[in-house]
Formats: sequence, C-alpha cells, structure tokens
Amino acid sequence: MDESYLQRKHMHEAQPTVICIHGAGGGGWEFALWQPIWADAGYCVVAHDLAPAADGLAETRFDDYLQQVLDWVPAQGPNILVGASLGGMLALKAAEIISPAALVVVNSVPPAGIGAPRPAKTYPAIIPWANGPLHETRDALFDSDETTIQWAWPRWRDESGAVLSALAAGIAVNRPACPTLVVLGQRDTDIAPPTGLALAAWAGADV
Repeated sequence: MDESYLQRKHMHEAQPTVICIHGAGGGGWEFALWQPIWADAGYCVVAHDLAPAADGLAETRFDDYLQQVLDWVPAQGPNILVGASLGGMLALKAAEIISPAALVVVNSVPPAGIGAPRPAKTYPAIIPWANGPLHETRDALFDSDETTIQWAWPRWRDESGAVLSALAAGIAVNRPACPTLVVLGQRDTDIAPPTGLALAAWAGADV
C-alpha cells in the first residue's frame, strides 16, 4: 500500500482522518507500521481494536463491529477508510453510511455474489485464536521477517464465530461511490487474487 495514493486523492484537503479497520482475530496493531507514515504525511490516524459486544464474544455479530467502526469516524471529514480482510468488508459497509472521501481494502472478504462462490461454513461460537502455535502466525505472515512474526504472535485474539459465519454466508454491499483502492496479496490463501480482482472490477477500483 502506497501512502502517495491517499495523497493524490486529497492534496487539496487539510487533515483528513484515516480510519484503520483490522481483520478477524487481530487488532489495531496490524497497522502499526503504517500509522507513523500516514501521520508524517499529515493524516490523523484512528486504529482501535474491535471489541466484543456487551453480552460477550460468543454473542458478537457483524453489525456490532460495524457500529463500532461508525463510532470511530470523526464528525468532521474528510475521512478515509482502510480495512483488511474482515475489516475490508466493514469498510465497504461503513462506506454506505458515512460517504468517505476514499476507501482502501486489503485482501478484503468480498461482498455476496462477487468472485467465486464461497462455501457456506458454520463456525463455533468462539474461535480460539489467542495463544495459538507460532507456526500459525508464520503461515499468516509468510512474507514478514522473524522480528515481526514474534511481535505479532502474542497479539492475536479469539474471534466471534457468528461474525465469520456471516462473512461465509455472504453480505450484500452497495458499490462504493468514492475513489477505491483494492490491495491484493499474491500468496493469500484465504482471499485469492482472482477474488480481489473481481472485487476491484465490481467496485471500479484501482488495484
């Protein structure tokens, strides 16, 4: 992801805010390397952790996370949504409501009907990703150095199975009306590049 993409879209606007939305089982820490780069470029940066609903993680639903994202958005724009994986879908849904100035999705889960059909899957109420084996972090961060892998490993958290079940079933999304960038991971095994390309074509996005 190149911060110059954001700069080109908003050179004429002062102090836009970048709202970072992390993936399943992750946290705002996923954007730790990018936050100082964006801040140095003149952007305010919001990178919070998604939190379980009041009734607990097992009762947490996609809309609970979506409301949190909407609560992070400053009242005064312009605002730029940046979401990864699950966060990409949250960014796409939030864009229907807040009309961001720009949208960046990284290896995003696609909306319903976009790309190859995803097999329906039902997950347990809580997916135990916290304190998982180190090799799972190495697999997830296959292109990262060992220092980054060791840093990320203890930071994973458990995730709501209901949220992932909703993603697997497919969530309908309106085509974004703002400039959009789709970032693809060539070796991503969950969101394959053809799926990302289909998302970009549907959204009329840069890749």
